[in-house]
Amino acid sequence: MTYTFIEGLVTSGYVFDAINFDDCWVKKDSEFIHLYQEGENKNEWNYVKMNHDFDVLVEETFSV
Repeated sequence: MTYTFIEGLVTSGYVFDAINFDDCWVKKDSEFIHLYQEGENKNEWNYVKMNHDFDVLVEETFSV
């Protein structure tokens, strides 16, 4: 089965949060908050990994 990127996020436990995380797909675990947000260009995505104090640890932009 072929998934779209968003279907893959949902399957991995991400939920869309338009209010608290500015239109991001969010997944929280015991140590980190993981965010994916669609970029301005087609097929561009931004990924952010932060701790629960909202300190950004990793930030990447990539194309799918």
